[in-house]
Amino acid sequence: MGKRKLNGMCFFQCEWTGFPMRVAHCYMPTWAPSGKLIKKGSYCNWESVVAMAAWQLERNELTADEHTKIMEHVELVTGVHVDKAPHYEQLLHVKGGLDATNFHVTCSWQKHPITAVKISPDGQIFELLVQPVDGVCDFEQYLHKPYSPTPLSSFHSMRKKGASKTTDRDLTVWYYPTRDLAHNQTASNLFKMQLYGDVLLVQQSREASFMPRDRFVSLNRAQFDEQFTKKRRKSSTDAPSLSTEAYDTLKEQMQATLNSFEEKASAQAVAPRELSRVVSMAPTGGQKLAAKMKERRPPAS
Repeated sequence: MGKRKLNGMCFFQCEWTGFPMRVAHCYMPTWAPSGKLIKKGSYCNWESVVAMAAWQLERNELTADEHTKIMEHVELVTGVHVDKAPHYEQLLHVKGGLDATNFHVTCSWQKHPITAVKISPDGQIFELLVQPVDGVCDFEQYLHKPYSPTPLSSFHSMRKKGASKTTDRDLTVWYYPTRDLAHNQTASNLFKMQLYGDVLLVQQSREASFMPRDRFVSLNRAQFDEQFTKKRRKSSTDAPSLSTEAYDTLKEQMQATLNSFEEKASAQAVAPRELSRVVSMAPTGGQKLAAKMKERRPPAS
């Protein structure tokens, strides 16, 4: 299978299901001896990749270590543990009754719980566990509902920073677009818009699939803090901190140096009362003053 041609037009065929695809979506990860990733094959979704890897493991076409490495790579791409797709023999064009749509619905079934971060109107931020209901994550049951019937709404935040700045994950914000609830000042400040009531944050995988799908991925408190907590940038001139014992020792050394300097500087010092002493002058008599005044007078013309 793989790449096909039909009357001059090219398309791809899924290695597990045989479904035709306009582009090659997912791949089987393999690695060269140098460690370089090599993408092989074309698959309609990652569940099909996992199913193919499990099938090859049963047939001894893969070792246990190779299978583990493939599963770790798929989990790294999607952000969750991916279950294998239905066997190809269950498909409508083989032996079973699953068409492409039902196959996709089965693969998109959310089986495992995920963690989300909730921001309350009073400013509290905490994790909670979201349990899927009938294969769907029902976020509505984790938010305080408004008095008037209002559908739950969501948007994708464009704010990304640090290790979370990746192209295959979106931060999805769930909220009720109504003013019947208390104003959520914390969430409003974070997302630069007016939000009311409880706000729930979760990640959403942006992955390749032959049909559109929503795969929600866990967001924990550490990841939230990494994206939204401001950290003071360390200066290159910042000195390393001292322990209490080292500080006390350094303080004593500085005080001893200061005392020695003061002692040397004050060795030649004179008391202020010594500096204020002046030599007393003998009193001047009246005759001498009169003579001096006469000398200052201009001569008579």
